[in-house]
Amino acid sequence: MTVDQNVLSAILAVISGGVVTAIVQAVKKWLKIEGGWQAMLLAAVLSLGATAYILVTLHVFTVAALVLYGLIVFGESTGLYHLTVPKRPA
Repeated sequence: MTVDQNVLSAILAVISGGVVTAIVQAVKKWLKIEGGWQAMLLAAVLSLGATAYILVTLHVFTVAALVLYGLIVFGESTGLYHLTVPKRPA
């Protein structure tokens, strides 16, 4: 499976705006989740949901795409990893 740049751009637009992260934080506060595995599970579910929504909207939904892009969104929304490397000061 190859990474489609248009799909990746659409997903990154959602991530860079912090939409998934903001939703995760709001739901955590509403459900009174402090952290731990419950917070990670919530982030995973919401990340996969947001990714599925974008993939269905773009008419490119497959299970492989959901897993690949879902992991990217999950990593970005939790801060476990980032796709871009920060620039070093000169």
